[in-house]
Amino acid sequence: MPAKPGIHEAARRTQILRAARSCIVELGYERVTMRDVAETAGVSTGTIVHYFGDKDTMLEAALLEKVQDTGIAFRAALTGAQSAWERLERLVTASLPESEEVRDEWRLWLTFWGEVTRNARLRAVSEKQHRRWTRFLARIIAEGSASGEFAAVDSAIVATQLAALIDGLAIQATLQNPALSPTQMRQICLSALQRLLYANQSVKP
Repeated sequence: MPAKPGIHEAARRTQILRAARSCIVELGYERVTMRDVAETAGVSTGTIVHYFGDKDTMLEAALLEKVQDTGIAFRAALTGAQSAWERLERLVTASLPESEEVRDEWRLWLTFWGEVTRNARLRAVSEKQHRRWTRFLARIIAEGSASGEFAAVDSAIVATQLAALIDGLAIQATLQNPALSPTQMRQICLSALQRLLYANQSVKP
């Protein structure tokens, strides 16, 4: 039975967006052309125009889809977690640039953040993603504080601190700073998080 038109359209769109992300990582955001993406995806530039209209819309869509994929992966990592601490620990681990796939994801964000300083449209995307990520972390922290697992802390502030730790350390590990491996990144993040969440408590995970 032939594929339904809607399925074909979605698959072609995904094919183009994956090619766009690959080109961004390889060439840099500004240097990517619609022809580069078309050649990588094995389609015509006219096909890309049909789906996205212009380069900026296509690249923005490529980044947004990756954000959604990352959110799905993070939620999957939380399956079976028994405590707020375990959920945070798993999110830190899922962020480690240990595999080539995750390293490429961090390279994508590095390129994206560089462009954000010049592109108001993408800056809005970045700000929205940061708010969603820190709110997600803050909910877990607030639940832990409410249950007595963590000390009474400002969940929004601790979430912002944790997000900044993950971003900063992951960038260094992605750039293959010889002084910082993914394992060391994990240890630093969790050690700092312990101090923030278990202040004045004798029991720690």
